[in-house]
Amino acid sequence: MNHIFKRTIVLLNSLDKIEILLQRAIAFSATHQTTLEILYVHEAPLFAVPDIFLSEEKRSERVLDKVKVKDEIGKRLEALGYTQESVVLVYVDNTVDRLRNHAKDEKESLVICHYHESITPQLMQKSSCAFWINKSFKKSYETMVMPIDLKSESRDCIATAQHIFAESKLELVYDYRYLLDVLVMREDYLNVVPLTTGVDYELSREMAMKNREQFEAYKKEFNVDGFFMEGTGPLHEDLMEYITEQKFDLTVLYHNNEELFFSPTLIVLLLEELESDVFVC
Repeated sequence: MNHIFKRTIVLLNSLDKIEILLQRAIAFSATHQTTLEILYVHEAPLFAVPDIFLSEEKRSERVLDKVKVKDEIGKRLEALGYTQESVVLVYVDNTVDRLRNHAKDEKESLVICHYHESITPQLMQKSSCAFWINKSFKKSYETMVMPIDLKSESRDCIATAQHIFAESKLELVYDYRYLLDVLVMREDYLNVVPLTTGVDYELSREMAMKNREQFEAYKKEFNVDGFFMEGTGPLHEDLMEYITEQKFDLTVLYHNNEELFFSPTLIVLLLEELESDVFVC
C-alpha cells in the first residue's frame, strides 16, 4: 500500500506530556516518509501561560513568548534523538482555525494530539484531517476495534488501519438497526426506531440477514474477526458497552458527512467516553 499521508502534524495546546506525541510523530514520519510539523496553539482562556514562556518585559501581563516555546519544543525533539529540521509554529487562540489554515490539504495530513474536552469536539466537527488522538498514553497497541457501517469509507479505513498499525489485531463491529424511513430522519436518529407492524418485522429480518452477509464478506476480505450486534439502545451506548467490555487498546473511526451513524456527532459522543486512544480516518 502506498504511503497515505504527506504531512504529520503534532497539534499542541500545552507542553504537558508531549513526549508520547512527539515519539509517535517521529516514528510515523520516518516510516511513512512525511514531513514533521509542530503546531502549538495556546488557548488563553483554557491554559495558563507557564512562567518559562513569559517574555521578560511583559511578565506581569502574562504574554506568551513564542521564541521560548519554539526553543523548548526543539529541545524536546533533540532529547528524543530527532535532529532533522522541522516546522514549529506558535500561535495564540483559535486552535481549529489555525489547524485548518495550516493543513489546507486535509486529506494528506495526519494530526497527532491529546484529547481535550472542549477543543477535540470542534476539530471533529470542522476538520477532515485524519486524527490520532491520545487518551490512554499507551506506547503500542495489541488490539484495535473499528465500528463500520458497510459503506465504501469503511473499506478504505480498514485498509488504512491495517497498513499503519500492522502489528495490531483488528476486530470489526457492526451494530445493525432498522430504520423505518431513512428519508425522514428524526433528531434522535442514534436510537433504534421501534417496529410497528408484522411487515416491518419481516423487512427488518430480511435486511438484518443481508447486512450480516455483507459483514461476513468484510471479515473474509480483510482476514479479521468481527462482531455483529443488533442494537437495543442508542448507537453510541451499544458501541461503547462492547468496546469497554473487550478492553481494546485503539478505536478506529472514520469521517462521514452524512447524518446517519458515523457522523461527527457520533464520533464526538464516543470520544467523550472512550478510554482507548482513537484513530479517525
